[in-house]
Amino acid sequence: MAETGTGRAKSSHVTLAGAGESRFKLLFDLSRSLAEIKELETLLSSIVARCRELFGPGSAVAVMLLDRDTDELYFPYTDTQRPLHMPQLSEVRIPAGPGTLGGAVMATGKAELVPDAEADPRFDLELQRRLGVRLGSVLLAPLRSREGMVGVLTVSGPRDVPPWTPDDLGFLENLASYVALAIENARIYERLRTAEEDLRVEVGALRADLERRDVFQEIVGTSSAIRSLIRLMESAAASPIAVLVEGETGTGKELVARGIHRASPRGEGPFLAVNCGAFTPELLESELFGHQRGAFTGADRAHHGLFETLSGGSILLDEVGEMPPAMQVKLLRVLQEGEILPVGASTGRKIDVRVISASNVNLEAAVASGRFRADLYYRLAAFPIRVPRLLERRGDIPELVDHLLHRAVVAHGKQVLGFTPEARALLLECEWPGNVRQLKNEVDRAVALAHPGDHIDVGDLTEALRAGGGREGLLVAGESAAGEVPAAPLRDARIAFETHYIAEVLEREGGNVSRAATVLGISRVMLHKKLKQLGLR
Repeated sequence: MAETGTGRAKSSHVTLAGAGESRFKLLFDLSRSLAEIKELETLLSSIVARCRELFGPGSAVAVMLLDRDTDELYFPYTDTQRPLHMPQLSEVRIPAGPGTLGGAVMATGKAELVPDAEADPRFDLELQRRLGVRLGSVLLAPLRSREGMVGVLTVSGPRDVPPWTPDDLGFLENLASYVALAIENARIYERLRTAEEDLRVEVGALRADLERRDVFQEIVGTSSAIRSLIRLMESAAASPIAVLVEGETGTGKELVARGIHRASPRGEGPFLAVNCGAFTPELLESELFGHQRGAFTGADRAHHGLFETLSGGSILLDEVGEMPPAMQVKLLRVLQEGEILPVGASTGRKIDVRVISASNVNLEAAVASGRFRADLYYRLAAFPIRVPRLLERRGDIPELVDHLLHRAVVAHGKQVLGFTPEARALLLECEWPGNVRQLKNEVDRAVALAHPGDHIDVGDLTEALRAGGGREGLLVAGESAAGEVPAAPLRDARIAFETHYIAEVLEREGGNVSRAATVLGISRVMLHKKLKQLGLR
């Protein structure tokens, strides 16, 4: 214990102010300065510093705040310049009950002057141990806000100075009301700032979602098949993995590949689709890899291939299953080495392009039959994505019809009032063996034939669709349930039969146009023309 009587040190607390008016001015100035501080930690630091100035350099000031989750008081700020605020205090927790000094003030809501802290049974011994200094008198004032009790403001003096007075306690109590208000405002500011940050994150997420929707806007539909497709596209876009887009003719494989490209880190780069079945082997090699001047007859200048000109972007190798065997070997080298060898060149060139491939034939079956290299297939099909047939997502047809109608109206610059109920019923009932491309061709043709300002009627649809009655969807001018063939003009029946038969052969041959043409006994060029005429292409 400290000495008493004449042996006690003569130092005293700094006089707060003799007159009440001066004290009021001190409170006013302090409250105004505290109100300008928005950050809680900065505010607490300022409270401790200003209180130490007011109560004297020998005083030790502490702010204890209530942790409502644990019902404990803690020290949110440590002042390393004062022994009382050593970093160890950050670990101290004091129960907010009547058994402790701070807890008692919290419980009663009344300020308290303790003449001798160490002699008070409510003094926390753990706190004494951590402080490493001996305390004399202590002032404690509750911090009360509109939300209730938030903590306690304390001012302690060393044992070798006169104890605090009731006037000191009254001043601290008044000061505590301004401190509590400042703490409440800082916490409100902190919550608003957190809410603003959360809102910014949420807006960013919504914006990203809108951008994602914009990236995939050409993929129309909300069916489970389309939702699964988009999820796969998102995964493929987020990775440089090799993607193989599989699906029947007309399902929209190029749209899927383009969407993956646009959603990927390469989305700002170029994108181009190349139909591997539309070129001779020599021309395809020159288009993809480029050639040197004089590499072959007519090569009067050097030519950069698509793998080079699309640097930083993506290339879609469509109908990759029809790529000639010799080109398959060269493509495999590109994928393995990341470089090309232009026709006529002796050294390779590094490339930076993402290769996406697409096929309307079953490449696994082509590998089994020896028509496609197994090593190339496994390189291309690391991430296969199958695009569903329109028949597998019939629920999307109404939305697709509206989408395609809008695009056709804009393209033709013609105002039409939409489809009549009868015409729309035919579109919705058809099975569409040519998938979305066939539906698009049907809508485009109908808009072209319709009169401006009129509805599109059944008469504006193709004869094949009308002959099929929509029920079987461009199949043979269909048998009835009793097996009877309904009456129809011979020309309409022939068109319906050709449409059905060609679609069936094409599907049986895995979408391979060359093999389908051989089965049908016509040239590949002629088959392409018929596919376009019948809306299958």
